[in-house]
Amino acid sequence: MASNEDARRRTGYDVTQVPADDVLAALREATPLSPDSGLVWWLYAGLAPGTPYLVAGLRGSSGTLVWHENGETHLPADGAGEGTASYFSLQGAHFPQPAGSEVPAEVVLHAVRELCESRVRPAGVAWKLA
Repeated sequence: MASNEDARRRTGYDVTQVPADDVLAALREATPLSPDSGLVWWLYAGLAPGTPYLVAGLRGSSGTLVWHENGETHLPADGAGEGTASYFSLQGAHFPQPAGSEVPAEVVLHAVRELCESRVRPAGVAWKLA
């Protein structure tokens, strides 16, 4: 990673090119726009067309996980939230996350580490088709 400032502005990572600890540090250190808003990132297991990716977000003690692969979207089987959850990119763009995508922040961080290490859909999360 080029610098801490670059890491704070970055919203997408190719996890095959960035160490897991760097990705996790950037997610933990990012400051949301307001105390009740969440931040979201796109984590890719490579750069080839059609590469699966994880949308991961943090909002205080909770976060969001959404897995995209082969045109399908998967949510955590035990995800919370009856309506869309409000998340933003580091640049301030609004990216609402689907109902049922929120889980505890520790689950988000564990899933991100697992993706970085395995480069496949995190098996530590039970998933359901959205």
